[in-house]
Amino acid sequence: MRILVFAVPALLFAGAAAAQSAGRASPLDPQAKAPPVEFRSAFEGYRSFVEQDLRDWRKANEEVGTAGGHAGARPGQGPGSPTAKPQPGNPTPQGHGGHK
Repeated sequence: MRILVFAVPALLFAGAAAAQSAGRASPLDPQAKAPPVEFRSAFEGYRSFVEQDLRDWRKANEEVGTAGGHAGARPGQGPGSPTAKPQPGNPTPQGHGGHK
């Protein structure tokens, strides 16, 4: 039984090693055939810059104003504070504002 425990894995590893080396050319053989080199450009699929149509800046500002401001700069987005500015008399939270 002990022999079987060691013999079976040894035979499996030997078979796997033999299967990997079969059919491969030796890297030391200068006459060995190598697969052709495939070239793919780093610019494949590149789209050049296209100038966008300019919008009226007043209309753009009005849209942002009706949406409540730019994302991330809206009042009340901080951790429980109505604005991003520190209030007088309240210490500024250290680190991540008390996240746990």
